[in-house]
Amino acid sequence: MEAPHVHGHHHGHGHTHEHHHATAAVDFTPDYSRQTRLRDVGVSGQAKLARARVLVIGAGGLGVPVISYLAGAGVGTLGIVDHDVLDASNLHRQVMYDARDVGQRKVDLAARRVAALNPTVQVQRYAEPLTAQTALDVFAQYDLVVECTDDLASRYLANDAAVLTGTPLVLASVYQYEGQLQVVTAVPGEPCLRCLWPQPPAAGLAGSCVESGVLGPVPGVLGTMQAMEALKLLLGLPRPTDHALQLVNLLDGTSQRLPIDAAQGCALHGGCVVVARQAMEQAQAEGEIEIERHFRHLDEAIAAGYAVVDVREPVEIDVAPLHVTSLRIPSGQIAACSLAGIDRHVLLVCASGKRSAQAARTLRQRGVDAWSLAGGVAVLERPASS
Repeated sequence: MEAPHVHGHHHGHGHTHEHHHATAAVDFTPDYSRQTRLRDVGVSGQAKLARARVLVIGAGGLGVPVISYLAGAGVGTLGIVDHDVLDASNLHRQVMYDARDVGQRKVDLAARRVAALNPTVQVQRYAEPLTAQTALDVFAQYDLVVECTDDLASRYLANDAAVLTGTPLVLASVYQYEGQLQVVTAVPGEPCLRCLWPQPPAAGLAGSCVESGVLGPVPGVLGTMQAMEALKLLLGLPRPTDHALQLVNLLDGTSQRLPIDAAQGCALHGGCVVVARQAMEQAQAEGEIEIERHFRHLDEAIAAGYAVVDVREPVEIDVAPLHVTSLRIPSGQIAACSLAGIDRHVLLVCASGKRSAQAARTLRQRGVDAWSLAGGVAVLERPASS
């Protein structure tokens, strides 16, 4: 059974925020001498990094090198977004974790690792995915965002939020032995992700690591390149003046830059901001599509033909078990479960209805008829005969 982890304070919009400091290494003073020796960095550059706030979306194959290098470099605040738990299949490419960590939340493991590496770095954890409802508020709190999920929907949401808040964004993705890197400067007139690909391709076309397989160093290289781009932006180091998609092939060792013509993309449809605003408004409207079901007793749900899935952590279930037959799948693991065998509607249940709503959206993208119990366990009335 999973070891209980300490959860942070929940704020209004369903994210867990926590300032995390190591207790073991409080007296440690980081030594940045190897980077401050660079003329372009120096003491003033190091001070810039200490003031910087960087959001890293995804603490997996791409995110691990980004988090490690930015913490090592002394970036003052790192926000880390990840709702997943560590799986044994992650270890070959997510080299910040180890076998003892399997089953724990990546956002907690990453925060612990940062604290061990550089206790002066503050970590803010977001244990739920960003949504069209929350992304703009979160982006506005950071100087720079690095998108490391390799998930199409997340990359488009990050692009739109970056453009609308004027926050530079570093995007990367991998496919088998190749990777792509794009920097969205979020400067008016400079191209964004939608200038290159106006719409995300259909979900089935883009293979994930699960479907297509990946060798560990591939996301490692691309994530390291993302960390480099982030540091160049934060320190004002020289960058190419052209805007391009960088393609890296790790089998033949080649790299090429495909220029992106800003005049051809969103500019034809009113500009990046107009396009991003329309996409964000549409996503916000879709996010409000009815996904909740209201029940006072779960017996009513079962009578109505729902299969009940409890997405809380084992520790929470021990404290307040459901009094009906239910499947137990923690929300962080729901993406890995197909639930294809269930041929009826599924009602997901969590403590307050936030995790279950997110999980229901995830399952709906996979064709499952999933619903979320509005208000969660908190609103259920105790059964009369228990």
